[in-house]
Amino acid sequence: MFQDILLPMYDDDYYPDILVAEVKSLIEIFAKKIAKTDMSDMEIYHVASSIVSEINEMKPQFEDLDSSLDDTAADYIAEAMMMVVQDAGYMDIEMEELVSNREW
Repeated sequence: MFQDILLPMYDDDYYPDILVAEVKSLIEIFAKKIAKTDMSDMEIYHVASSIVSEINEMKPQFEDLDSSLDDTAADYIAEAMMMVVQDAGYMDIEMEELVSNREW
């Protein structure tokens, strides 16, 4: 599953591969955390909030490399996180709530 995650961002020269790889790594961490135990929706949202906060902190790094976490990137990241939760069997998670604390 993870080999194709964020592939559109890798394919777009606007997004630096090194930073996309960091975002991908954070999503993989998210996947490992929610796969460990049976979690409530609120617990999943809490873990997602932590991961999104870390992605928020990367915003200046993107800007330093003449890129940004724009609306398109936000969509790719949110979709990737939704794929992770659905793959783990959580079908009632809302995408907007999952990334509600995003600053991008």
